[in-house]
Amino acid sequence: MYKLRVREEYLSMIKGGKKRIEVRVAYPQLRGIKPGDKILFNGEVPAEVTTVKRYETFRQVLREEPVEKIFPDNPGFDAALKRFHGMYPRWKENRYGVIAIKFRLLRPGERK
Repeated sequence: MYKLRVREEYLSMIKGGKKRIEVRVAYPQLRGIKPGDKILFNGEVPAEVTTVKRYETFRQVLREEPVEKIFPDNPGFDAALKRFHGMYPRWKENRYGVIAIKFRLLRPGERK
C-alpha cells in the first residue's frame, strides 16, 4: 500500500471523482508502483492503481494526459505547468523524471 499525501483541495477532488491522475516526481520509492497496487490518500481515501506512465518532464505529461483529470479546475497548460513547478523544484524533475498514476477509488470493503 502506497501512502500519498495531497493538498486538501485535491483530496476533495479525488473524493468527488474528478481527479483521476496523480502526477509526482518519480522518486525511487514510487518507481515500483504498478497496476493493481493500492494507494491510501491522506490516510483516508483508498484507491487502486489502474495505469502507470513514466515521463521525462511535467511538460510531457501535460501534452499527453488530460489536464482536467490531473487538475479538475482545468487551469490550462501554462498554469498547470506552473503549479507543478511550484510543488517540485526543476532539479528533481530533471533528476528523477515524472510519473503519472491513474487510479480508481475503492468502495468500502474493497480495501484489500
